[in-house]
Amino acid sequence: MIKILMVEDTPTDAELALRELKRGGIQHQSRRVETEKELRYELIDFKPDVVLSDFSMPHFDGLSALKVVRQEMPDTPFIFVSGRIGEELAIESLKLGASDYVIKTNLSRLPSAVARAMEHVEQRDARRRIESELLESNLMFRTFMENLPGAAFIKDKDGRYLYGNHGLDKAFGVEKGFSIGKLDTELIPFQVAHKLREMETRVLDANTALQEIEVMSMPTGVTYWLSTKFPLLGENNNSRHIGGIAIEVTERMKVEQDLLLRTRAIEACVNPIVIVDTAAPGMPLIYVNGAFETITGYTSEEAIGRNCRFLQGTDTDQPELGKLRAAIREQRPASVLLRNYHKDGSMFLNELYIAPVSETVDGSGAGHFVGVLYDVTQIKRYQEDLEHQANYDTLTGLANRNLLNERTQQALIQARRHDQFLSLVFIDLDNFKLVNDSMGHGAGDELIANVGSRLQTCIRDGDTVARIGGDEFVLLLTNQNPGDSNLTVMQRIQRELVKPMLIRGQELVVTCSMGIARFPDDGEDSESLLANADAAMYRAKSNGRNNFQFYTKEMNATTGERLSLESDLWHAMANEELFLVYQPQIDFRDGSVIGMEALIRWQHPKRGLISPMEFIPMAECNGLIIPIGIWVLETACKHNLQLQKEGLPPIRVAVNLSARQIGERDFVQSVKDVIDATGLDPSCLELEVTESMVMHNVEEVVVILNSLNEMGIQISLDDFGTGFSSLAYLKRFPIDRLKIDQSFIFNCDSDAGDAIIAQTIIALAHGLKIKVIAEGIEKPEHFAFLKENGCDEGQGYFISRPLAFKDLRELLIARQKPH
Repeated sequence: MIKILMVEDTPTDAELALRELKRGGIQHQSRRVETEKELRYELIDFKPDVVLSDFSMPHFDGLSALKVVRQEMPDTPFIFVSGRIGEELAIESLKLGASDYVIKTNLSRLPSAVARAMEHVEQRDARRRIESELLESNLMFRTFMENLPGAAFIKDKDGRYLYGNHGLDKAFGVEKGFSIGKLDTELIPFQVAHKLREMETRVLDANTALQEIEVMSMPTGVTYWLSTKFPLLGENNNSRHIGGIAIEVTERMKVEQDLLLRTRAIEACVNPIVIVDTAAPGMPLIYVNGAFETITGYTSEEAIGRNCRFLQGTDTDQPELGKLRAAIREQRPASVLLRNYHKDGSMFLNELYIAPVSETVDGSGAGHFVGVLYDVTQIKRYQEDLEHQANYDTLTGLANRNLLNERTQQALIQARRHDQFLSLVFIDLDNFKLVNDSMGHGAGDELIANVGSRLQTCIRDGDTVARIGGDEFVLLLTNQNPGDSNLTVMQRIQRELVKPMLIRGQELVVTCSMGIARFPDDGEDSESLLANADAAMYRAKSNGRNNFQFYTKEMNATTGERLSLESDLWHAMANEELFLVYQPQIDFRDGSVIGMEALIRWQHPKRGLISPMEFIPMAECNGLIIPIGIWVLETACKHNLQLQKEGLPPIRVAVNLSARQIGERDFVQSVKDVIDATGLDPSCLELEVTESMVMHNVEEVVVILNSLNEMGIQISLDDFGTGFSSLAYLKRFPIDRLKIDQSFIFNCDSDAGDAIIAQTIIALAHGLKIKVIAEGIEKPEHFAFLKENGCDEGQGYFISRPLAFKDLRELLIARQKPH
């Protein structure tokens, strides 16, 4: 039913029109108005579906009514129903918005006109709804596309952009809408555009959607895009366009690559790494890396799903386990040391580090723990070894100086607390250097180990034997009473050490010198007690060795003198307190002087002349022997060259070497430098080495002596017959002379044994084409014996005392001709 508003001044005409509508099947409600005011009111109150109006009325006209209706209800159909209307007015009314006009004399056409007008309204409303829906759909589409997290686009089959959202413009770095109508080659580098088009071609060929990671290598950098492209199907399911969405995943790719790198790093880690789900019942392992499998022997399949405690086996009574459980319960990191077991049952020490893994942004709610296992078995053993090495002597297994000091400190605390006494006994082996030099360091080490074992048998449980270096030992005797004299212990040590030892096939008898210092009489701390025991030991050495001495305060003075003398020796060279004397060497055939031995002396400004036997051992210990040795060599060469420049016949000068000198790496070069600097003919220089020195390291010494010999320098073997050298080695050395030790010369005229030894050495040397020189010729009988037995050369007080350089020159001038 429609609502009809009649603008009509004649009620009968209105009734006729309405009756015709009813006859035409149009059901309606109606109202009639005659004035503009009534019209405006009914338009608001009645809201008619259609307005029928007369054209000419006394108080109102149709065109005015049309204007009012178009103002108030512009979409409502307006039909003129009038007696007469000209063609021009009809056209004008249609232009003004009238839907139709019907002549009152032809009312039969009114129902169809109203029906057409209402149909037109329905079509118009339907079209408007469709347009509105399309507009809304388009708006929704654009809103959707613009708010996608990336680039969205539509292309035609040729690849031209028909649509692109803001994300597309941003991806290309262009203004809004710039890409529309353009190909990729117009927007991005050709190589990149080619790859994009290649994917689109596959989409069109397959007529299906594809998703790939596309790489955009732009001048501004490389970006990665997760691209989904799909055909937009038209009629007959033909692909006419291509749609696509591309989301930049550069950061995600970086995160994934970082995650992959971390995963691979964890897998490559040499330490086992595990992850435990602490929120699950039993807190099972959910991940183990390859190192876990390698070190424990369990595969990941065997480990995952089990609690870590299976690595402890039955060894569950471990204090650190409580610390581990507390850390998990309190959600905090921890480090523990556990005994774990490999699959084969062998134990390893596991230094385990655990930390909670947060599963929320704020760092709370850790449901997992990560653990890193460190197999520290070898490290702990190494630390134990280091600790043992730090406190125990490697050779003997005895306490070392460090542990001795610690135990002495503890013993002193106990002694003070309980009014007890303790003693330190300083022990030094007698003549140990002779064993080292003659039999080698291996034999010396074996001897030291034997002595250490014997000393341990001489003390009580609770006392300590320590080796503090070389051939020095210290005993710590604790819990002593005032009446304990230590005499019994000293005698027991002497009896034990004097028993022969079989070292490398030789029986050796060892003696020692011992010094005793006692707390509290001889010192209040470990340092003073050890120093005073050392001073007492030196007194025992001075008293002929193989004895023991108890410390007395007077010993400190002797020790002080020794330290003072050593200090003065450092300044002796700079102060020109050292000088050389020369002992002439003669040829037994004619008595001519054919050489001289350079001997060092020290003129101390306060103590006077000091024997080399006193200061040379000091120099060897503190290293001064190296610069002193170079000075002796330079001075002797300069003096010899000076004699030749004064017209005296060339003779050789013999210079003694020490073991410390010959052991220097650049020793040969230093000798060459002296020869070059002084200009002395190398054949006029003879270097003396002792028998024990060359036997210390045969192979190395052979190389050194050969190098010196190749330079033209002569080599003399001093003290021959006093050591344990092998004759097999003797022929390997480039020896020019053997010097018979003076100990065999002293009684050669009265002792048959010494005479035979001297004769044997002479015969041996001559058999090896080596000359023989004897030292210590003190009387005519010595001279006669040696000359009779074919000794080549000699020196000694019978021939000449050591002379100052000035006196030597005068002697050589006086003896230019043989007597």
